[in-house]
Amino acid sequence: MTGLHTFPGWGERLLGEARLALVGTPWAFLFHQDGTPPGRLPEFADESGNRRAIDPLLLAWLQRSPPPIVSNPQSTDIKLWNSLLRGQTGSMLQAVAPAGAPLCPEFANLAIEVATETELASLHALSHAGSAARPRVDAASDWIVHNIQPDNATNHPWAVHVFLQRALESGSVEHRLYAETLLHNCVVSLGRADRFSALVLLDSGRTLKAADTATAGK
Repeated sequence: MTGLHTFPGWGERLLGEARLALVGTPWAFLFHQDGTPPGRLPEFADESGNRRAIDPLLLAWLQRSPPPIVSNPQSTDIKLWNSLLRGQTGSMLQAVAPAGAPLCPEFANLAIEVATETELASLHALSHAGSAARPRVDAASDWIVHNIQPDNATNHPWAVHVFLQRALESGSVEHRLYAETLLHNCVVSLGRADRFSALVLLDSGRTLKAADTATAGK
């Protein structure tokens, strides 16, 4: 059974959006089965030439390559991605606030756009931290849906798979609408996802397809 009411259906949808943005770029190799770069890659930047501190971390995760050096990470999202890449998943829950609050302890001190981006990127990383983190991931997605507008960020669809997974498992219309808004916002400007959003969608699509495989194997 496929379609936009299943894990594989949504996984293919997200992967399709990612392909539209990455085809013809040096990062199209990420769709190949072995995921091996064809040669030396240029430094990643989006269509506007923007680079973020989180870019090399996300790329290392997608390529399954050694983590880049991160000196004294301050923001929660960078801390969590850095720990994830180093296999330090046990410490990730210690870096976030308890349930009933944002994941990011610094949330209230940030401008809403930065706070939203940081919170969603943190949730995306924590979703990969294993079953022990699942209750905190679910609680965070619930808190976000009820407290943060999905169009406050920079139109990057961080953690879209988390909201879709929650929607499909619980039947929550709110979580599905949140995910759909994140996806819409990242494609509306260019008629497709921007290059950075495509990397996020690629990981989310892979995650949903893997989640379906894991569920089928139980």
